[in-house]
Amino acid sequence: MSLATIREKLRFGSFFRRRTPAIRGPASRDREAEMRALLARPPFAITDIADAALPLYDRALTHRSYANGSEYPIAAADDNERLEFLGNYVLDFVIADHLYGEYDLPPGEMNRRLQVTRNTKLADIVHRQGLGIDGLIRRRGQAPTDSIIADAFEALIGAIYVDRGIGAAREVVLAIFEDEIAGCDTRRNYRGRLQELVARKGLGGIDYIYRRTGPGSSPVWVARVIVGGTPLGRGEAPTKQGAAMLAAREALGRLGEE
Repeated sequence: MSLATIREKLRFGSFFRRRTPAIRGPASRDREAEMRALLARPPFAITDIADAALPLYDRALTHRSYANGSEYPIAAADDNERLEFLGNYVLDFVIADHLYGEYDLPPGEMNRRLQVTRNTKLADIVHRQGLGIDGLIRRRGQAPTDSIIADAFEALIGAIYVDRGIGAAREVVLAIFEDEIAGCDTRRNYRGRLQELVARKGLGGIDYIYRRTGPGSSPVWVARVIVGGTPLGRGEAPTKQGAAMLAAREALGRLGEE
């Protein structure tokens, strides 16, 4: 094998090669509509899901208590445990890569911030950001515990990776976690600092306006922040949250705080 071929196989995309497993179909048209509606909303913003991919997302939101039951319309359902295993590592990789590329931090501090993905934190994020995952988890005889919600969240990230690739998974993960990570750093939490400044000085309301450009695989988000009716900042980044953070940073500078 030539050196060029080896390099190609070791490239990022080859390392994260997708393998689509055999999966059963979802239970009903209502279920399909619910999953499409969930994934169409921010921060997922996935609107063009192929019919063949819907069972994958159905599996991601199926707890083993439901899968082991006998009432599933099409034989037995597959549970989300394998997708949860995959999604856990995709999630950690994306966050670790983001920390390495965007933050000049020692390993110990990067590891501390990686804890935003720990299982006990994920359910809180689902509830606080209103992601809606908890309302679509299939289960039987089980309350929607934090553990069940966290596992479904990770499984959904795994399903997005299998269906759409690492680029789409990265966009979704950073849209959800970028503010969570920045919140660990008061110096870089520009949106939080802007909100505090505006409230302290009584400058009025804050509005963010977003525009997306570029192809689906490499989106570019442009954000503008308006304070008290006056445009004060503009930001451009691969993620919506990143663009908003840069816009807030510019606004802080214009207000003499950055």
